[in-house]
Amino acid sequence: MPITKSPNDHRQYQYVQLANGLRVLLVEDLQTQQAASSMAVNVGHFDDPAARPGMAHFLEHMLFLGTEKYPNSGEYHAFINQHGGSNNAWTGTEQTNFFFSIDAEVFEESLDRFSQFFIAPSFDLELVDRERHAIESEFSLKLKDDIRRTYQVQKETVNPAHPFSKFSVGNVKTLAGSEAALRQELLDFYQSHYRA
Repeated sequence: MPITKSPNDHRQYQYVQLANGLRVLLVEDLQTQQAASSMAVNVGHFDDPAARPGMAHFLEHMLFLGTEKYPNSGEYHAFINQHGGSNNAWTGTEQTNFFFSIDAEVFEESLDRFSQFFIAPSFDLELVDRERHAIESEFSLKLKDDIRRTYQVQKETVNPAHPFSKFSVGNVKTLAGSEAALRQELLDFYQSHYRA
């Protein structure tokens, strides 16, 4: 895949496609002390099961909470923070994006931790209820946000058969039920949507 760049751009770029189909854009910038990575997954709230609005968003949250290789739920955030970095994620209509930046000298270590979200997440049963309430807090926080309210009006006025009309964020009502059942639905959703 040819890459077009400005003649004023000092960075080097390389596009590769891995054997599993994952497409990667590598960017080298020798003038920076920070490194960064981003993973876009082709799934968003349009993909939420009809009975589980907010599932894609809930999954985004749960991926940060430990993996088989790094089981401590706070380890990833602590590592990023200890090395001058930041991280976040967002769930959109058709994509979910995870990203971080960090001091360049620990990029390889951070990339290993980050990649485990997509290789072997733990989805710890003990954290399901805590994260369900984090989703509720996020939902409640935005109730009086004018931009969010305008967005909801748009959702209410579109064709109800279109996936844009779905409730996207989730809350304790849409994510109700036993932790074990919700975790199993989360695993099923992950296994069907998170692959290269």
